[in-house]
Amino acid sequence: MLGIQNFKNRIAIVTGAGSGIGRELALQLAAKGSDVVITDIVRERIDHVIAELKRKGVRAEGYLVDHSKFEEVEKFSSDFFSKWGHVDILCCNAGIGAGSNLKELQLKDWEWVMGINLWGAIYMVHLFVPSMIDRKSGSVLITASAAGLIGIPGMAPYCTSKFAMVGLAESLRGELYKHNIKVSALCPGIINTNIIRDGKILFADKSGQTVQSMVEKFYSTFGVSPAIVARQGISALRRDTGIKVSPGFQMWPVYFLKRLSPTVYQALCRLLYKYVMFRDR
Repeated sequence: MLGIQNFKNRIAIVTGAGSGIGRELALQLAAKGSDVVITDIVRERIDHVIAELKRKGVRAEGYLVDHSKFEEVEKFSSDFFSKWGHVDILCCNAGIGAGSNLKELQLKDWEWVMGINLWGAIYMVHLFVPSMIDRKSGSVLITASAAGLIGIPGMAPYCTSKFAMVGLAESLRGELYKHNIKVSALCPGIINTNIIRDGKILFADKSGQTVQSMVEKFYSTFGVSPAIVARQGISALRRDTGIKVSPGFQMWPVYFLKRLSPTVYQALCRLLYKYVMFRDR
């Protein structure tokens, strides 16, 4: 089944679109002629992206929404439908990152990650997809992660949320096919976005200092441009691809290794976790 062949005059929602992949998805959808509604938790980011979208000659609007809070998402859905009527393209992109040893994690850290990443996507699906079913039309793009395909030591909450999001996308893809609704999961690797700066990195070196600045530098140096990832997301919508693994040297070799030999992959993970991440401890 083909996906979207003409994006012109479609109405799209992109969550977490104040920066990074979400911003690029919104801009590329607008460049193809779609009207775009975005959400974010930072008003300044929303205003900046809305100005960029309007310069492309499309209708655009932004909403301040914390996607971990159902009441805020519900209010957004009510306001959206009263003004826009329907949604053609739903991009569930809002998300945050976190890294820590299990022992140092607090329950609130788990709740924070799962609330924004997983429940944020669930709330959007719950409130917006039924209208797509009624119209027998629509496309859904869920921004998961390479960490939703391969388990990474030290990232248990993040991987848990992203594995669940891949499962959500795959489940809905099979179920909603009969309603002419396409569902895709976008699984990027290391991307040069704000996810580390906005997230929580609780790892520390042997002196007790956080390694967040080091991780930020690594992502900015080796991360793939979010524009490239967004193009892959648009491609998934156009081709109706179930799981779109974004390009980048960081992802494909490890992903194939896990598929070829899960045992070898786990051994490599243990080795790297012990001798690379914690060599100074």
